[in-house]
Amino acid sequence: MIEQFAKKHNLPKYRVDQFNQKYYKEYISSFDELTTWPKDLREILKHEIPFSKLAFQSLNSSNDGNTQKVLFKTEVGNYVESVLMKEKERNTVCVSCMSGCPVGCIFCATGQMGLNESLDSQQILDQILYFARELKQKNDKITNIVYMGMGEPLLNLENVSHSILDITDKDKLAFSKRRVTVSTSGYVQYLRSFINKNLGVKLAISLHSPNQKLRDFLMPNVSKSNTINDLFKVLDQYVEKTNKRVTFEYVLLRDINDSVDNAKELANLLKGRLCFVNLINYNENECLPFKKSKNTPLFKKILEERGITCTIRKSLGEDIKGACGQLSAVDS
Repeated sequence: MIEQFAKKHNLPKYRVDQFNQKYYKEYISSFDELTTWPKDLREILKHEIPFSKLAFQSLNSSNDGNTQKVLFKTEVGNYVESVLMKEKERNTVCVSCMSGCPVGCIFCATGQMGLNESLDSQQILDQILYFARELKQKNDKITNIVYMGMGEPLLNLENVSHSILDITDKDKLAFSKRRVTVSTSGYVQYLRSFINKNLGVKLAISLHSPNQKLRDFLMPNVSKSNTINDLFKVLDQYVEKTNKRVTFEYVLLRDINDSVDNAKELANLLKGRLCFVNLINYNENECLPFKKSKNTPLFKKILEERGITCTIRKSLGEDIKGACGQLSAVDS
């Protein structure tokens, strides 16, 4: 954003530094607060560049106060949801990279929307900056960023990558790469491209099944053309290259993928691999027929007995449809 503006107007580097300090580090709430720039230059900036490319629509807070879900509208009228989750000393922003999602996982409310629009890198940053400004008013700050909202990051790879570079740029948001996680359903071709970019952030894979047949049923749009065998070949190469563990996300659906046999099969699939399993209690939605598993503790026990490190993700924001798989820009 600022780089193109500076080039167009032949601005010296210190003007860009001044902008970055105010916009990305002090979290100003309008370009009028960019007081290190002369007023006439600020007016040109306001005329040529929107302060945010997302328009705030509404905010919902969970009953316990630990989750906030914000509804935005894009410039062409599509809706995007983002979530702030507070847990102890951690403030995690769950950002969206699309309005809707083309992957169409049958248990996910976002997937039922289809794809409305892919967001550009500034629209992704706008979600983060919104929460950063809000937390600043409370003398608090964002600690973690996860690309786990609406959309499939690897199908918007260039904009997601660009936003990560801005997030981790020491002159901009300056987040540690260890505090940024990209979650993907596993498009093998694009996963290779993502890995080759060496962005250094954490990688999470939405797996949800220990075998190809069940994954084809749950995630048909991605699974049938991106087999588990091909996916794990790429992931094994990634671990060998980086020595970083992969997180596998596994939503437990009652009587579908939560049996003892499913747990044993998942343990065999992951045996010997540098990985971590994030078990997710299904967040029910009236528009979908699936139910929470009753076997979550047993499933976890079976994995751990077989040497697989795992945890049960604490669900936040279910009462405002802000939890995993619930974002749908409906009833916000």
